[in-house]
Amino acid sequence: MSAHYDLYETPSPKGEEGKKSLHARVCPKKTYTQEEFIDYVTRFQHLPKSQLVGALDAFIEGLRYLLAEGNIVEMGDLGFFSTSLKCLKETDDEENKIGSKSVVFQNVHLRISREFRKKMTKEMKFERVHSLTRKQKKITTTVEERMKRLANFLKLNICITRKEYIGVTGLTPYEAMNELNSFISQGILRRRGSGRSAVYVSGEKLLAE
Repeated sequence: MSAHYDLYETPSPKGEEGKKSLHARVCPKKTYTQEEFIDYVTRFQHLPKSQLVGALDAFIEGLRYLLAEGNIVEMGDLGFFSTSLKCLKETDDEENKIGSKSVVFQNVHLRISREFRKKMTKEMKFERVHSLTRKQKKITTTVEERMKRLANFLKLNICITRKEYIGVTGLTPYEAMNELNSFISQGILRRRGSGRSAVYVSGEKLLAE
């Protein structure tokens, strides 16, 4: 099993034009509810479900109480929980002290332990996917224009791969795959091979153009 990820364009902090950099972001497969998480742990750890439910509720209740008192709480190899605060008004004058009514709770933070981080680094494997939530680039070419590019490419080459089609058309991997499959169903292309080794050759309708 692998964690899915996609690459996203990193916006320039000053909005400057030029070469864009990319950063990787996990594409979650699903969100586990508390009940689903407990079922998962029960199957692999062979512990009574009712015991886990009670223990988890007790952990959450105890954690909230200790954090509300201003403590830092260590949770085994997971790491340390702590809180952050927010001032409702700004001042740079130490003499103008901010009263307790102007200080509010902001968030709970988890500082992952070195051991947990080490295990995650060792166990986490990755697989590139196309995220359906990523903002798509605007397609400026028509299907007809891309078909012409495809035909010109196949005049010079025996076949084309999905990666090559992405380079020829500027489509995303997901869009390119959909369009190649559409061309196959229309008789414009034929597929040879499968998976990552698949290539696409001219079909009867492309040759007739």
